[in-house]
Amino acid sequence: MSNTPLFRQSIRKVLGRYLRYLLVTLTTLPGAYAIDTYAAQLGGVTQGPGFTIFGKVRLPDGRPPRNRMKVFVEGMNGLKRDTFSDDDGNYEFRGLSGGRYRVYAINPEVPEHYCDPIEADTNRAYSNRLQVDVNLKLPLHKNTTEARPGTVSVAEAAQNIPKPARKAYEDALKAQKENREAEALSQFNQAIELYPEYFQALTERANVLMQRNQLAEAEADYVRALDMNGRYPPALRGLGYCQIQQKNFSGAVSNLEKAYILEPNVALTLLLLGYANLSLDRFEEARQSLQQAIKLGPESAARAHVYLAEVFAHEQKFKEAADEIRVYLKLKPDASDAAHLRELEAKWRTQSKPVKN
Repeated sequence: MSNTPLFRQSIRKVLGRYLRYLLVTLTTLPGAYAIDTYAAQLGGVTQGPGFTIFGKVRLPDGRPPRNRMKVFVEGMNGLKRDTFSDDDGNYEFRGLSGGRYRVYAINPEVPEHYCDPIEADTNRAYSNRLQVDVNLKLPLHKNTTEARPGTVSVAEAAQNIPKPARKAYEDALKAQKENREAEALSQFNQAIELYPEYFQALTERANVLMQRNQLAEAEADYVRALDMNGRYPPALRGLGYCQIQQKNFSGAVSNLEKAYILEPNVALTLLLLGYANLSLDRFEEARQSLQQAIKLGPESAARAHVYLAEVFAHEQKFKEAADEIRVYLKLKPDASDAAHLRELEAKWRTQSKPVKN
């Protein structure tokens, strides 16, 4: 399938327009989201002096975590304590003085989960026990995300990233968004030099290197980032794209499937996964990924219609194949290969007509 005229086009040319979606700030987690939570004040038996803040941490799907969550409490007077939840997600802080606090949690195994700090005021409690449940969420996926200087995610705070490294990273994201590639690369280098474990910066630097077609260097950065956090979807997605460029489709499928499991609602992951499966002649797997990509991102994953057309053509469903090409050309009438695709559509329209005796 990958030897057809359609697929002889350079993958960089075909997928280049979608690289921008890979280069957006999916690696940082803004801290200005609302969180669905509640604080119920319960009466009960006093357990020692001071106040107790307790509750349960839940995963984005509402289930209790299988691994231990790290929970933080911060007071307005500078107090900061942390603890780990038990196997059922329960946590507790005892011996707190009266006042206002902020509570938040992170998932050490999936740092892209986020939550805003939750306000807890002991002055409003009915007893010395104040319940604050924390519901982790998946990040909001957008086709473009603006860097927000000064915003620090819970995950970044837990990494203890030095302020100069974080500032260099944020400056790099801004330069990247404004297409100042050399400056972005320089700032990413500085961030990594200041904090070698900055896997987000490594991932973004790899994106820039891949855009420059420095595939070996990009792959090394993705691998290094994944050595630090093997469950970081942007790095898994980037490595998968890099492997597609190098025609390592089996490796790409493996990494893109992992990225999909961690972030099931990113159209680009499914687009790339569909292409990689198609290149391995795994037509049913390709169909499922491409159709889901179209559902999630009708505009950003428009090219999925072209690859889906190849699946239909392989099945000799030429009318469906031609229809997919037509949908794509309506979305992208100025595509660089539009003339070739129109010829292909016409050919498949002809093949779809019954032969007259």
